[in-house]
Amino acid sequence: MAGLTDLEGLTPPEHLFTWVDVDDHLTALAAADRWPEWLRAADGWWDGLELVVSDGTEAEAAKHWLDEAFGTGSTEWHDGTLMLRLDDPRTPDFTGIPVILSPEPESSDQPRRLPLLREKHITPQLAHALERPSTERFPGDVQILAFHSFKGGVGRTVHAVAMADTIARRGGRVLLVDSDLEAPGITWMHKAQGGQLDFSYEDLLALLQGSEDGGWSAAVEIAAAYLPNQQVGRFASGGRVTVVPTSRREHLGPPRIEPADLLTPGRSPYFLTEALAALAARTGADTVVVDLRAGASELSAPVLLDPRVQRVFVTTLSHQSLEGTKTLLKQLGRRAPALRGTDPASSVIVTQYRQDVHEAQAEQARAELSSALLSSLRPPDGSTETDPDDTGEVDADVLSQPLLSPFREELLALPSSWDAVLRVLESCKVSEVLESIVPAPASSPLPDADGDQEHVDYSTLRKRLAETAQPLIYAERKGMSSASGFLATDPLRRLLGDHRTEPPLALVVGAKGAGKTFMYAKACAARTWNAFAEQSGVKDVRLALPVVPVLESDNLENDDLTTQDLRDAFAATHSAPTGEAGTSQQIKDRLRKGLSTLDAGDDIGWRQLWLECLAIAAGAPLTGELDAESALTELSKRSRAVFVMDGLEDLLQSLDTEVKRTALRVLLIDVLAWLRSLRGRPLGLVVFVRRDLVKRAVRQNSEQLLARYEPYALRWNKEEALRLALWVTAHADALPTAMAESDIAELSYDALVNALIPVWGWKMGTEKSKEARSHLWVPAALGDFKDQVQARDVVVFLAEAARQSIPQTTWEDRVLVPSAMRKALLECSTIKISAIQDESQEIGDLLSRLQQVREPVTVPFSLAEVGLEVADADFLVESGVFARGNDGRYWVAEIYRHGLGFGSERRAKVLWRR
Repeated sequence: MAGLTDLEGLTPPEHLFTWVDVDDHLTALAAADRWPEWLRAADGWWDGLELVVSDGTEAEAAKHWLDEAFGTGSTEWHDGTLMLRLDDPRTPDFTGIPVILSPEPESSDQPRRLPLLREKHITPQLAHALERPSTERFPGDVQILAFHSFKGGVGRTVHAVAMADTIARRGGRVLLVDSDLEAPGITWMHKAQGGQLDFSYEDLLALLQGSEDGGWSAAVEIAAAYLPNQQVGRFASGGRVTVVPTSRREHLGPPRIEPADLLTPGRSPYFLTEALAALAARTGADTVVVDLRAGASELSAPVLLDPRVQRVFVTTLSHQSLEGTKTLLKQLGRRAPALRGTDPASSVIVTQYRQDVHEAQAEQARAELSSALLSSLRPPDGSTETDPDDTGEVDADVLSQPLLSPFREELLALPSSWDAVLRVLESCKVSEVLESIVPAPASSPLPDADGDQEHVDYSTLRKRLAETAQPLIYAERKGMSSASGFLATDPLRRLLGDHRTEPPLALVVGAKGAGKTFMYAKACAARTWNAFAEQSGVKDVRLALPVVPVLESDNLENDDLTTQDLRDAFAATHSAPTGEAGTSQQIKDRLRKGLSTLDAGDDIGWRQLWLECLAIAAGAPLTGELDAESALTELSKRSRAVFVMDGLEDLLQSLDTEVKRTALRVLLIDVLAWLRSLRGRPLGLVVFVRRDLVKRAVRQNSEQLLARYEPYALRWNKEEALRLALWVTAHADALPTAMAESDIAELSYDALVNALIPVWGWKMGTEKSKEARSHLWVPAALGDFKDQVQARDVVVFLAEAARQSIPQTTWEDRVLVPSAMRKALLECSTIKISAIQDESQEIGDLLSRLQQVREPVTVPFSLAEVGLEVADADFLVESGVFARGNDGRYWVAEIYRHGLGFGSERRAKVLWRR
């Protein structure tokens, strides 16, 4: 409750013309929790304002508060009556309405609140959300989706119809209700199709309003007798759509019965939505899709204000539409917020924009709408928003992402009939826009192929996954083993496919943990370039060239085959009779000597030294008469090979000297250029190197260099992270139904998502829960602000989630249990922070400083709170660890936040964009 002076942020209204303005301002103050303790209720009339006050309240206290609330000089005493001033330019004299103070009645029960945009009673209760429904689910476990728009003509009805059709194509049974009582759209489509109009939404409202017992049973039974005649479309999946048109009337006019008329005493405040769910259940439907009246209309309010309804808002980029949508979302957040994990989250679809013209505006709108969406989502009761172990930030991010539905000319002038409209929607692929908000499938998405559901021992599958994933965390250590398989990613397939007939001269760039050393080891284990291609599933690679390792990572562990074996085998077969391959240690010692003897400006000297390393690895003899260039030239006349190089960070560390930077720059540019100059390109070289080292070594035009080799860069985007998760599970033989590892690389995104359902379920809860989709949650949890996911983090996550899922016995529809997945994120974050020094010393040093901040930190935060300089923050932004908000404060990616021990306000990230 507010004190007498606690009215900051709510300025007095500029004009008070009538009691209506007085009522509105008192309502705003109540909703903002700015009423004093003594004010219990307020009611305005054309001839006065009644304030219900607690016992002992003095009239002067009321006068003083009204002056603060409505502006100094707003009240005066006239003939012993307290008056509140109204604006009347016709006279300089005081004009106003009397203020009557009424004592609070002994029975201080609060009046019943109803799900309407304008509540009848103005009380302190307006500062709180409406009372939640008595049950968490609708009758028959029916799901209700309501499509609303602040403005008309934005594509709301089109997307509602597309949603109904999408659900039915997946086997769902949909009741599609046209509840736009003033401007129906679906009704006209149904009429043009020649559909039956036996029963309408208006009929249902009238039957419910006139029900003798106050219930819905009679209305539902009558409707159920006619609705089967109003089915539309044909669905091979067994799904169906039943249309409930707005009205059977031929003439246009306002409705006789409105939804608010059903909210009578003795009935549930959510009587209408519960009746719709009961009607769906009675007719065998599992989902209700409602097309609502546009605008801030009470015709839509009883449906919009039920938090169990999945509310979908449709808007264009026009200012009026966006602002209205954001305002309505924020009002819903105050009046009827969705309880995360219990209620379905609201969604927004941005429509009718051109991608080539409005991309920037669409992204800005998306950020602003995300903030509004998150304001309509409330964390579960009892959760602590600033708890660093709370993973709700990931859920909030996933659940508050608006959808983009770009402009399509075909949608500007839709045909009249149902079937014709659906053909247009299918050609425009509108259903793809809705993918992430389509309700859970009506039936299991992966039925047993033989129709017989065999018992699955999930405990065994979890053990297999944990035991297989754990050693894969540092897979490069065992990469030389021919027994361990690997996932051929798109960058690897491009590298091999682009060099079917010509040796590669390329950089493979990626962060530590992206799989560089693992790919290097697999190339060595294959022994030849074409064998490496064959193992990767890339066909028609003709180069049977030996793979010759030059440098390797200190983390690489040799099994039956060593890198020295490969060097020796090449030297014995292809080098001069006196040639003998040098060892890795000899090559490193030669380079270390160069770091201490060569100048930072000696590019030629460094090129010569790197070429000497290649010659030594190949066993090409270096003599006083035969320098490295000559030795390699002679070698290239009789032999061809692909040199591979890794472990540069072990040798050069963090490039802390100019000499080291020169050494790496010459390797990445000059050495590759020299090899490229050899006639016929007989010698190839693939350098596996960290991206941050490239950028530090090549200070000018580093982006051009990186762009040249971008197709081969090891960037694990969200889709590839999902693919890796499936591959690891299949490799562990931990899928309920076995899948060939070689098939995984070819799966489409949709097929990939479906294949992962047995791994972690459709959602981070039961199939029909209101939790985030699992395939969206995992990449969001493990990714950084550059939308990149480290391969190692995926494997750590799988290992830890599987380990924690083993004792779980209540989940028998998936391998990984939601609670275990959430705990695994915390472990992943802790491991990532502890290992960050090896990945990047600069990032590691900055994160260490953040860990040492003594005061509790909650994101978003200012730099002053954590003791960082702007340059430090910019570096972390560039690295994907931080993101800067529009307000100048900073966010931390979830994969880092938990390990740092930072809490979160759990509000949308409205990020600053250049």
